[in-house]
Amino acid sequence: MTQRVTGLVSGLDTETIIKQLMSGHQAKVDTAQKEQTKLKWKQEAWASLNTKLYNFYKGALNKFQSVGTYKAKKVEASNTSKIKISSSNNAVTGSHTLSVKQTASAAYLTGKSLRGQSFKTTSYKAAADASVQVSDLKDSKGYSIDLDGKSFDISYVEKDVDGNEQTITKTITAQAGADGTLQSLIDNMNHSLADEGIKMTVSYDAAQGGLKFVNETAEPEKDADGAITGYKNGMDYTLKAADSSAAKTLGISEKGVTVGQQLTDKGENVAIMGNAFNVANVSDTEAAITGGTKLTDMGIASGTKFSLTVGKGADAKTYDLTIDQSTTLNSLASQFSKMGVKANFDEKQGRFFITSTESGEAYDFELTSDDADALAKLGLDSASSTKVDAQDAIVVYNGATFQQSSNNFSLNGLNFTVNDVTIKKDADGNEIDDEPIKLTVSTDTDAIYNAVKDFIKEYNSLIDEMNKLYRADRAKGYDPLTSDEKQALSDKEVEEWEKKIKDSLLRQDSKVSSLLTNMRSTLGKSINYTNAEGITKRYSLASFGITTGKWNEYGKLHIAGDSEDAEYADMDDKLRAAIENDPDALIATLSGIGKDLYSNMQKAMKATNYSSPQTFYDDVTMKDQIKDYDSKIKKLQEKFNKAEDRYYKQFAKMEAAMAKVQANGSSISGLFGN
Repeated sequence: MTQRVTGLVSGLDTETIIKQLMSGHQAKVDTAQKEQTKLKWKQEAWASLNTKLYNFYKGALNKFQSVGTYKAKKVEASNTSKIKISSSNNAVTGSHTLSVKQTASAAYLTGKSLRGQSFKTTSYKAAADASVQVSDLKDSKGYSIDLDGKSFDISYVEKDVDGNEQTITKTITAQAGADGTLQSLIDNMNHSLADEGIKMTVSYDAAQGGLKFVNETAEPEKDADGAITGYKNGMDYTLKAADSSAAKTLGISEKGVTVGQQLTDKGENVAIMGNAFNVANVSDTEAAITGGTKLTDMGIASGTKFSLTVGKGADAKTYDLTIDQSTTLNSLASQFSKMGVKANFDEKQGRFFITSTESGEAYDFELTSDDADALAKLGLDSASSTKVDAQDAIVVYNGATFQQSSNNFSLNGLNFTVNDVTIKKDADGNEIDDEPIKLTVSTDTDAIYNAVKDFIKEYNSLIDEMNKLYRADRAKGYDPLTSDEKQALSDKEVEEWEKKIKDSLLRQDSKVSSLLTNMRSTLGKSINYTNAEGITKRYSLASFGITTGKWNEYGKLHIAGDSEDAEYADMDDKLRAAIENDPDALIATLSGIGKDLYSNMQKAMKATNYSSPQTFYDDVTMKDQIKDYDSKIKKLQEKFNKAEDRYYKQFAKMEAAMAKVQANGSSISGLFGN
């Protein structure tokens, strides 16, 4: 902000004088800002009303204009303990019978408890020495490894006769020999290295469980006393497995491992490969069965196959699963759960639970194995487990039999769930008794009546709001407050002041008036209806006891005979009577009038150049007007600033002139004094 120092010479209150001179300009800025604020508040008021109108349109009115609202049915069952039932609008009025032969169920397989059983765990650790048979070697997870025939490359750089460097690569193949031990395989490697002229030896490092390579190319240098002082003439060897299989088996990386020349006496010429050679180690102590127990530790051979067949007949699907030494009880259950069933090994119970994913015969299953003893060890064989077969639900509705996999039926407009049978059977499965359920379908008078009542409640609430806005008191003399004006009032006074303005913003609004008029006239219209006998009559809402109230309610509706409306409760309940005795005329009238109002509101909120879709007011125009005010206020503020600067400059010149006059006067006085 520019600092202005004024009135020092003249002694005038320049700030106050300029502020008074600028009051006209300030009034123009304030007026524009207040007009914009009122427009923004009006925009907010309309947005709130628009939300209520649209919610009424898509909610209460949409239901009121739907023919289905007036066709609601209800169903009563003679035995609700065996069936849960509801009806749609399409249900056929009258009496129906339903017998339940059997309910649908899923298939269940409950395994024998394995609690109390124990086993010795098997782990895999590095071989103690190289005398172990190659066939007994495993990787760290217990998988067999095939060493014989695996190869790796050794690369190094040497100079030719002309002194040029060249890279030499030799391939060494691991061969176990006749006795098939790890040591014989290592011996054969050393022979191959020597034959290729490579100064490197291989041995087995038991601590690491892998091959140990020693680069012996460097020659020791000695002093006069014979002590080694260093090494010379060495070269680096790079070892690289031929493929991923060789890398896993030999422990040599596919990316390459460098065995450096010996430059000091610290052993830089030694490289030990990753853990590759393990043997099985069986614990000396017994362990209890848990979900983490491996099947191989339970005596089930790696490679055993389990088959799960889901479904029956031509649609049946069979899944196969082959276990290995890493398969546990938990992982087996997890694999079963990917094969069309739900499976779980419950550690607390120590048994398997296997269930079909859905009820019905189409989801039944059968578990088999190529090793019958494997199922027995898991408690899943037929002799030790319990199997409940899946079955379909079978009902007899009005004499016709229906069968499906689910207990949830949809028949002839009725939706029901069966949970118990009505037909009893003897020991041989013969039907000996039936207590059929009687179903009675009728018009749901209460549901229809309440739907109309709910609509009227929503409608009355909406037009109450609109009439309140349209008939609000004038707010003459009230304008939005400036910051300075607000400071002179309390917060409550400011709130009441602004409320007075906001309440009046839609007063006598033409859009509100048009909507109110349209809604009232549409709901007050009558329509022609021709009955089954060909007789045509005119009907309106009033024909069914739905009428407007007193004049000062401005169009609110009431239902004659409504027990919750004290003034109309004692009147004849024409609406309920029509629902029960003249439903077709009622449907034609209420849905017809509702459709007209629905269509009119749809047109009223259609997008135009002035309004957006689903909007009952000119929101686009309001946004443009608010932007115009932004531009207008900016220009007025610029004029204000220029005028203010001009006044300050003029007063500054005056001060300068007066200062000069005073200086000249002092000079003359000085001359006379001398």
